[in-house]
Amino acid sequence: MKWCIWRKLHLAVDVFTHRVIAAAGSLVSVGDNEVLPILLNSLRWEIQQISTDGAYDIRVCHHVLKNKGITSRIPPRSNAGYWEERHPRNEAVKALEEDKLAEWKKDKGYHKHS
Repeated sequence: MKWCIWRKLHLAVDVFTHRVIAAAGSLVSVGDNEVLPILLNSLRWEIQQISTDGAYDIRVCHHVLKNKGITSRIPPRSNAGYWEERHPRNEAVKALEEDKLAEWKKDKGYHKHS
């Protein structure tokens, strides 16, 4: 009997050129958010903004992005709460609460992600 071992390929793509600028592989058991620092550390280009899905909406990801000077465009999870006062993420949480997350995504250029 053969066993399949599923793997995931994580890609960072430039939204303007549509070129892959970083890649990392992982086992299916590894969370997407755990791979973010690996992708960022392998980059040779300066990144201004990252748009990802809600799987990356954890403090570690936001912290890594802030330390690298990268603006995060990560929609909050459906059960998201506010973080410390003046945290940029709170704007997205407010939009979620007011049922205006689609507007937030449009205003912030979230849909430019590949």
